Amino acid sequence: MEDKNTVIELQLQKHLPCHKARIKFLEMLIVSLIRTRTVVYSINAVVLNDAEICSNLRRIQRFFSEYRIDFDVIARLLMAINPIKGPYQLSLDRTNWQFAGENFNILCLTIIADGVSLPVLWTLLDKRGNSNQDERKAVIVKYIRLFGIETIECIIADREFIGQQWVEFLSTQPIKFYLRIRENLMVHHRSKELKVFWLFNNLPLHQVRYLDKPLLLNGQWVYLTGMKTINPKGGLELVIIATFQFDEKTMQVYAKRWTIECFFKAIKSASFNIERTHLSDQKRLEKLFAVVCIAFMWVYLVGEYQNQTKKIPVLTHQRRAFSIFRWGLDAINRALLFDKQIITNYSKLLTPT
Repeated sequence: MEDKNTVIELQLQKHLPCHKARIKFLEMLIVSLIRTRTVVYSINAVVLNDAEICSNLRRIQRFFSEYRIDFDVIARLLMAINPIKGPYQLSLDRTNWQFAGENFNILCLTIIADGVSLPVLWTLLDKRGNSNQDERKAVIVKYIRLFGIETIECIIADREFIGQQWVEFLSTQPIKFYLRIRENLMVHHRSKELKVFWLFNNLPLHQVRYLDKPLLLNGQWVYLTGMKTINPKGGLELVIIATFQFDEKTMQVYAKRWTIECFFKAIKSASFNIERTHLSDQKRLEKLFAVVCIAFMWVYLVGEYQNQTKKIPVLTHQRRAFSIFRWGLDAINRALLFDKQIITNYSKLLTPT
């Protein structure tokens, strides 16, 4: 185990200004998360290293209770190793789960990649329900402080992420946005006020309508694009997108929002099972999320690398048999079991692009 992880340790040292012992432990924890596919302390304590299980469990507990993480540094690490070239299409969304009667809400900003989004920034919301406009603005302001507004191509978000102050904030930066809006919002159209769904209600199924003149929505001028579709429950639904500018590719751009759902699925049921954590302390949970994001990024890098050398099988309708993330997760686990040299090569993918 020790020899396998040496290169990972060296790569992490390039990014994280931490004591070597902390880096070594973080390295072991990342590998352990990938091997066990869970964040449960007691399970990771079994495979962390060859020390006593109780000793490993105490080390994990101390790491999350005592060790201070600079989340700006983590964000810079994730940005440095992400394989996508900017400017970036960013997706903003919220994931939540409930454990032992506690509600956990994480507002997350990600970079849209191939079939998934890559995490950059997040904040834990100490409440149930939607984020508010100030919380969203704070995430974007932090991103701009760390990486510059010039690295943003656009921001994509779902119906939760609407509001006069929020849209005004994006417009005055200015930042291009693709925001889905609720059907019952009121707009000014031809000198009268009406619910926005009336502008698209007569559309045939799956036909897109682009309105090439801006409309006043919540005090802000936006362009609207709409399409009638079938929702997962089999009912008719309007998808209406508000944009900063007129764009005939609005629906294609907005469709990439689903990649952040793939990220949430990956850190939940598809791999790390973050919903199984027993943590209720917000600071500890933020640290856990940071470690999971580093592990996620490494897995994605390996999956992308593997897909270049051995293509993921393609099924009917040109769908991949596995996601890039799953391709990487399986590749790392196989290498951990059978090939020390391959792990060394995979670790080098953590070098900044």
